[in-house]
Amino acid sequence: MHAFVRFRDVASPDAPRRAFAAWFEPEHAIVEAAAPFFAKRFGDMDWVIATPSLTARFEDRKLTFEVTTDRRPPPEDATEALWCTYFANIFNPARLMVSAMTSEMPKKYWKNLPEADLIPQLIAGAQAREAAMVRAGEREERTRPATLAEVAKGAANCRDCAIADCGTRAVTGEGPQGALLMIVGEQPGDQEDITGRVFVGPAGQLLDQHLTRAGIDRSAAYVTNAVKHFKFTWKGKHRLHQSPGAKEIDTCRWWLEAERAIVQPRIVLALGASAARGILGRTVSVSKARGAPITLDDGAELWVTVHPSYLLRLDGAAREEQAALFAADLARARVRERERLGAD
Repeated sequence: MHAFVRFRDVASPDAPRRAFAAWFEPEHAIVEAAAPFFAKRFGDMDWVIATPSLTARFEDRKLTFEVTTDRRPPPEDATEALWCTYFANIFNPARLMVSAMTSEMPKKYWKNLPEADLIPQLIAGAQAREAAMVRAGEREERTRPATLAEVAKGAANCRDCAIADCGTRAVTGEGPQGALLMIVGEQPGDQEDITGRVFVGPAGQLLDQHLTRAGIDRSAAYVTNAVKHFKFTWKGKHRLHQSPGAKEIDTCRWWLEAERAIVQPRIVLALGASAARGILGRTVSVSKARGAPITLDDGAELWVTVHPSYLLRLDGAAREEQAALFAADLARARVRERERLGAD
């Protein structure tokens, strides 16, 4: 009863309190036991839940029960139509499991659920809708950019994921073509979006400090991000970072792969799980992947470590410990950079 009651608005426009009514057909005599739940949850409105035998009535914050005399369901309202529209739009045909659906929403309750009339047609059209979703998600055939300038121009015009519609600019990488080392972060932040340059905010400044200590010349490396636009949420007048989702990382991977194909680095340093996914196309655990190279398809080595923004969120001993581990990861990458430079 708690899960499958659907209220309809029955209040008159000039009523002092909102009023709703619902019809429900329980298998057992549980109305008196179940009604206090609704009184606690909907104490700011008047409501009636009628069943074939007993009716629960909550008016002026008082709960009473009476024998049901009118067995007609309450009339439909505008909210019901809105609910049905919402239900139809969140129905995901790619995740359709009829057995699970009927387990969560037994058919014996369907006749009193407004969305139940939609379910048969949604199930019948699931296969066609799933195929349409796949077609809509496919990236049109494009010629891979041949230069970094083409990557920057293409990413600026890209609208393949919702992040690009947030009013931010695309921030692609910077550094020499042919760089031996490529450093990949997660996404541009507030300062990167403002300046149009990669890793210039607080995390970038901390990264520069660690690179210098490790003996890595940032100007000789190609530095970029797995995602090219800044994903954020507003808090007052400030833009707060939001982590990109797997779908967004995978969508933007096309541009990252274009950069890697042009630069052709022999060492790739992934800062964080998002960066590692952008390179590998799958999620890895940073704690498990760090400390050893992963050989990529083109023979380059991928080294995974934390993102410097992670260090900024830590304090005291924890920050010192993680900073030491980060420094060790950069030292390993520097050693391999020198070895590969000598081999090449």
